[in-house]
Amino acid sequence: MASNLTADIMKAGSPVFEEEQDIEVAEQSALAMLKTIEAFHRHNPENETYLLLLAKSYATYAFGFLETRILQYEGTDPERYARYVERDKLFNLRGKEYGLRLIARQNPDLRKAIDAGLEPLRRELANLKRDEIEPVFWTAIAWGHYINWTKDSVRSVSDLTIVETLMGRVLELDPTFFYGGPHLFYGVYFASRPPMLGGDPKKAREHFDKAAGAAGGKFLMPIVLEAQYLAVQMNDKALFDELLAKVEAGSLDDMPEQRLANALAKERAKFMKANEKNYF
Repeated sequence: MASNLTADIMKAGSPVFEEEQDIEVAEQSALAMLKTIEAFHRHNPENETYLLLLAKSYATYAFGFLETRILQYEGTDPERYARYVERDKLFNLRGKEYGLRLIARQNPDLRKAIDAGLEPLRRELANLKRDEIEPVFWTAIAWGHYINWTKDSVRSVSDLTIVETLMGRVLELDPTFFYGGPHLFYGVYFASRPPMLGGDPKKAREHFDKAAGAAGGKFLMPIVLEAQYLAVQMNDKALFDELLAKVEAGSLDDMPEQRLANALAKERAKFMKANEKNYF
């Protein structure tokens, strides 16, 4: 009973973390929070709230903190870059595994379909309801980022079609979920690949625009990611500068419930602007 009550308190209190604007405070406290949740999960493995918190927290920590460090150390400090890439892979793998465990508990048929192939997966996803998408979304996010760092693995590359199929269903059911998260996924998906591998700048721009529009332009992460992936891929310096200027002009108080994400977007934009010679 105490463990279940604690899970509810942790879920209700998670906005406190997302509202933090000091990146260093957030980064240090996030690791302690993750291990605390894991300790409670080990004691009470049947509690679905802990599984959801772990899937989401590992994915968001990896994206927000580790991938920012990867960006900063790429090309300047090979040792640190490699270390953060390995940490990113580990954290996203954990997020994926916790997400799959939660799907197995809530929707055993869907979990089996994920391993059965695309057609069984598509048939099962057709039965998915709007209120069932949260674990699917966070599993796809963590899994997709893991694949991004394991492209040399045939298995990981083949898994990308599974991830895309999962997120495709989330997009159908609620394109505005987590501030346009499905559109943001597809913006990066289409922008980070050359055309011969499925890249499509036009589709990427459409998805980035819809992701930014989901929060009225107040959520800055879609804007900085459009600069990082689409503007760089298109070699469009004017678009790059325009997008980074929007991030710089954004206020953390415009969206207090996502101060941390916006602070991280600003940090990433500041670094990219200062190092634009590396992109063009």
